[in-house]
Amino acid sequence: MVTPTAIADHLRSDILDLRFGQGESLREVPLAERFGASRRSVREALIELSREGVVTHERNRGARVRQFSLADIDDLYAARSVLESEGARRSVDADEAAVDSVQTALFELRRAAADGQDTTRHARADVAFHAAVVALSGSARIDDFFERIRGEMTYAIRLLQRQEVVHGQNDSEVLGDHERIAAAVLRRDPIAAEAAVREHIRVNNQLLKVIASSADSPRASSAASSP
Repeated sequence: MVTPTAIADHLRSDILDLRFGQGESLREVPLAERFGASRRSVREALIELSREGVVTHERNRGARVRQFSLADIDDLYAARSVLESEGARRSVDADEAAVDSVQTALFELRRAAADGQDTTRHARADVAFHAAVVALSGSARIDDFFERIRGEMTYAIRLLQRQEVVHGQNDSEVLGDHERIAAAVLRRDPIAAEAAVREHIRVNNQLLKVIASSADSPRASSAASSP
């Protein structure tokens, strides 16, 4: 018996690998056939993914891959700005281990980008870097708030990465903002760290809005029914 968790894991991978288009329908019957599972199991998996922010449920339309509206993007990036700015401000007196974690996260991000810029691994490493910046605040509650937007943020970053590759940006170019944030944190310069965080978020907010505005309509042939 295929469990809802296993189905959610497969679908999450498909979504983050951009095998589905934004707004593409995730129909229960084709998915149940694909996984050899009950519709109830599929429904539970889709509910889990909706909690993570990568799937949405619409009345009379069912489940779909998230399609970011401009308001969604502003909300997501406003939350990021508050959480990451707080971490950046606290870099001046953060624990040494927390500062070291930012440097370690940057190293892992560099390695992931070099191994495959347009990949889920790169996106997860990117989010892990920002989580390390948030963790400078030393607040478990703030870390928990960040976790609540982590899935949605990972998907947003995957869309940004695809755009960067399409426009010929290499990994060293896209890592520049992260290098500046990390350098300010390591210097324990809260003003520079917060400025670098806010500029990175501002630019990516605008880029994601361009992607959202020009997104193609959902593909006619659903990957949900693929074998």
